[in-house]
Amino acid sequence: MTLSLLRLAAPLLLATAVAGCGASTPLRYHALSSGGGAPLASGSAALLVEVLPIAVPERINREEVVLSGVGGQLEVRSGDRWAAPLADEMRQLVDESLWRQLRAADIYAAPVAPAGNGLPQYRLALRVERLEATPGRQAVAEASWTVRRLPQGQPAICRSGATEPLSASTAEAAVAGLARASARLAEAVAASLGRLHAGTDNPCEG
Repeated sequence: MTLSLLRLAAPLLLATAVAGCGASTPLRYHALSSGGGAPLASGSAALLVEVLPIAVPERINREEVVLSGVGGQLEVRSGDRWAAPLADEMRQLVDESLWRQLRAADIYAAPVAPAGNGLPQYRLALRVERLEATPGRQAVAEASWTVRRLPQGQPAICRSGATEPLSASTAEAAVAGLARASARLAEAVAASLGRLHAGTDNPCEG
């Protein structure tokens, strides 16, 4: 190829490369919660809850959505990302359920002294044990947690889980199933605190 032909070919190759980059699949961001269910302030709360940092399994604790294959292998979907860290996504669901069921506000980011304002105060520690979705099959959310009244209440140790069927094999369907299962789990967490506040002998049993 002559020098003049090389000079003509170079811009064409560059344009092709740029076009190839522009055609790449855009990132898709997902959330477990639709948002809007928890208050921005605790002024109208009936209960106060210190929701400690939520633990999630390290194998899925990443910004990419991780799904499960039929054989049990993990599938990292690089084009599908969580809008926030999974622990924060789950906290949002729990906060929304606490507020919706009990008008209980999460005060972890702004703690107050127990009984300092006259409201009952609790502490909640949640560990997510499974958050798995197998496209076309099912989504599963399981967790254990402890909840107790402050300052010296006896802790209740609970565990629960939820399973949602998945009819489609897309990442969107898998995330939607995980959101539904996680929301049911968050409702169970809030319900256990409500039973503890009501003085039920075993708050973990609904």
